[in-house]
Amino acid sequence: MKQPLLKMQHVEISYAGKPVVHDVSLQMQPGEILGIVGESGSGKSTLIKSAMGLLGKNGAVTKGDIFYKSLNVLDAKGEDLRKMRGPEMGMIFQNTSASLCPIRSIEDQLLESVLQHEKVSREEVKTRALELFDKMRLKDGERILKSYPFELSGGMNQRVGIMMAMILHPDLLFADEPTSALDVTVQAQVIREMVQMRELFGTGIAIVTHNIGVVEFMADKVAVMYQGKLVEYGPKEQVIYHPKEAYTRKLIGAVLRIRRG
Repeated sequence: MKQPLLKMQHVEISYAGKPVVHDVSLQMQPGEILGIVGESGSGKSTLIKSAMGLLGKNGAVTKGDIFYKSLNVLDAKGEDLRKMRGPEMGMIFQNTSASLCPIRSIEDQLLESVLQHEKVSREEVKTRALELFDKMRLKDGERILKSYPFELSGGMNQRVGIMMAMILHPDLLFADEPTSALDVTVQAQVIREMVQMRELFGTGIAIVTHNIGVVEFMADKVAVMYQGKLVEYGPKEQVIYHPKEAYTRKLIGAVLRIRRG
């Protein structure tokens, strides 16, 4: 078996000394899509933020280990952590527009982001961005790059988030509720575009969502969180179609399905 892309072993996460995630163990293989599902406050987002070192000053992994390939990310500090974010691990946030500067164009912010990791010209960055937009079947990439975040719809900003996260071709992409603020039609488009990134680049994706329909459409494995604990974990076919836990069966009860094609 290949070396896991991501491996969490008995992870406990605490805020201000109080544990909020308890004894979570899971792993992802290269190119695999893991859906992390559960209701609000179950610890889903906290789990992926811990792997990116984004818990904030009051949060910490207080037990266990988190490995990205062979590197224990909990040992990565400062410059090592900065080098890992972007080229190795990317992130799509719940509301991309809120994480962007409202008074700078998408192109300027993209250039600044890429220059943190590569010495490259503006034209090269622009070309890469337009190629990604084209792969996402967005034909007005020039207009998007010249726009400010407030000039774009929520769905278009989420596509900008995908492009910005993928422009350095990371092996692992975290997506934190990337469709929760979008209408149903745009949700389906964004999810299909994320799956396409896996198909194009072999990117492993860990997606956090409260919507099992999203996970049913795109995931290979599913992790079900409840009150900070991992209550069910395994292949999608097992967890969604033959769940062992009552909580999982309850979540599946109201599934919004996304049609393929």
